[in-house]
Amino acid sequence: MTDADRWFGSSEVVVAEDGRRYTFADHHCFACGGTNPNGMRLRIEIGHDMARTTWVAGDDFVGWSDKIHGGIIATLLDEVMAWAPSSDDAWAVTAEMTIQYRSPAAPGEELRAIGRVLRQRRRIYDVTGEVRGADGRVIAEGSGKYLGAAPSDKVALKERYGVLSGTGGE
Repeated sequence: MTDADRWFGSSEVVVAEDGRRYTFADHHCFACGGTNPNGMRLRIEIGHDMARTTWVAGDDFVGWSDKIHGGIIATLLDEVMAWAPSSDDAWAVTAEMTIQYRSPAAPGEELRAIGRVLRQRRRIYDVTGEVRGADGRVIAEGSGKYLGAAPSDKVALKERYGVLSGTGGE
């Protein structure tokens, strides 16, 4: 499987295996929404049991001593780990997350984050992730448990986020 085969969508558009395209309406999420003027505006790429993004933090995200705030790094990591179950139509939220910080990140540095589903038990997804700097060094590593939405809640979530497809959106 090539890298291009693994990635079939983003936090904006998903292409299903049957060729249908699903689009997400813009929203106010601090991490991945485009309407939040103070947000990160991440564009998440979605693959089979994985998600990734690339982001450059500006000076507005600095914490101590001209380094990117650890909470912002945690948000970046949490976002890719929460999106990783998306290939299973999970609409997952964080239930538990653990982070190990390995190296500081500087404003203006390109950060790459990836999350991967390790296993699924019913609606619980065990996920791992990492954030790396432009030079490949590990900034942070994490793991967590993510709870997928109940089937009855997915319809409301799809309506709330304007998920539409060319053939009905189901």
